[in-house]
Amino acid sequence: MEKFADVLDLAQAHVERETELRIAAIQRHANSGFGSSRCSDCGEPIPTRRRKHVPNAKRCAACQAAEELRHAPIPRRA
Repeated sequence: MEKFADVLDLAQAHVERETELRIAAIQRHANSGFGSSRCSDCGEPIPTRRRKHVPNAKRCAACQAAEELRHAPIPRRA
């Protein structure tokens, strides 16, 4: 039974390490300023404040809202 526990401990340690590495990668990506300075839909500049709060933003707030409305599971009225 002790050997089984050791295997489970190793598996748990592996899962925890993988989770830590994935979280670190996501944080690096989010903090890298990977987003665009211009909206991919309308071409207008994305305000600095939005880029600060949403570092990977590819659309301005207005175009993002329109995109979310288009893909909403339940159609909403604007």
